[in-house]
Amino acid sequence: MRDELQKYLDKNYQNSRIESPQSIFGEVHIRFELGGDKPFEIIRNGIEIEWWNDRRKMKKADKINYENHTLSRVLQATKRATTIFNETFDNLETEIWFIIYEYKNGLFNQLNDFLLHQFSETIKVTFYDNLEQVETQMLTEQENGDFTCDKTEARIIIGKLKVKDIKTEIILNGIANNEMGLEPSISQNVYFLDPTTNNGFHMYDDRGCYVWSDKAEKINSIYKTRNNWIVEYHRNEIDEYFKHL
Repeated sequence: MRDELQKYLDKNYQNSRIESPQSIFGEVHIRFELGGDKPFEIIRNGIEIEWWNDRRKMKKADKINYENHTLSRVLQATKRATTIFNETFDNLETEIWFIIYEYKNGLFNQLNDFLLHQFSETIKVTFYDNLEQVETQMLTEQENGDFTCDKTEARIIIGKLKVKDIKTEIILNGIANNEMGLEPSISQNVYFLDPTTNNGFHMYDDRGCYVWSDKAEKINSIYKTRNNWIVEYHRNEIDEYFKHL
């Protein structure tokens, strides 16, 4: 199964290699904002309290408001991500690839099996599931002046499922929960790829997600429909892909 997926990547995304997670991507891509960028604030007498430096400055009401802010952020992130996922993979009968990268300690040491519990035992036996050395985004300079990517061990899980059989909202909610310290959480990195359209999707945390394809017209409808969710910092770059359509 690993070889089959790599052959697909070689044909459609020649710079993407399974052993290099950050390379699983497409040149035509959209970055969406999910949870929103409005931070939680405590204002007293017109002055912002730096509660993040000392939680003892938070009153009971502040703590309740913070919890509500967090839950609202995660709810929005989950809802937006699920909407974008369903619009990226809109044929429920299509079998799509997924790649899971699981690192030993997980993000914030919250590694657990919640993600894998979303697949039945009969399905899991069909997955590729092995430990491999994968590239990180850290570089080391060699004696000759070249830079090489550092490597770390990761469990790589590869499978293929029909869109309708993926517990999309549960999985994306787990990803949104993770960095915010909520349960159930998913600390693994997950990438989804549709071999019939070459569309891809990756939600990195509650802040945002990426959608990509090999041709802009394949994700143009998402670009138009969800334009107000695009990350403003990258908008000019993203607009360039679609300006001639």
